[in-house]
Amino acid sequence: MQQDLAIVFVVIWLGLTVGSVMLFQRGSDVKRKRKLWPIYTIFTNTVIGGFIIYMQPPIVLMLSLLALLIPVTFLTIRSTKFCDACGQVTRTPFFLKPATKCSHCQKPL
Repeated sequence: MQQDLAIVFVVIWLGLTVGSVMLFQRGSDVKRKRKLWPIYTIFTNTVIGGFIIYMQPPIVLMLSLLALLIPVTFLTIRSTKFCDACGQVTRTPFFLKPATKCSHCQKPL
């Protein structure tokens, strides 16, 4: 049962990764990327939360992990910017201010 869960998790995670590459790393439609990024991030972290609940760790650990997902989701959305000039994604570490210039073309975001 545990191996089946691991396989399902890996398959879903690979699907989410391929979806992320297709949606956010390719193309130059910045408006669409900005619109879909928060939805995608919330969906991905909801899937992770679902697996945490399904695995039924000790209640304190489960609640701690689920509570940690909320700020991680917010910070991921906040720290990711899309460049209008080149369409590439720029990410900064969570504890720093969001980027003000593109890490690829150096133009202002």
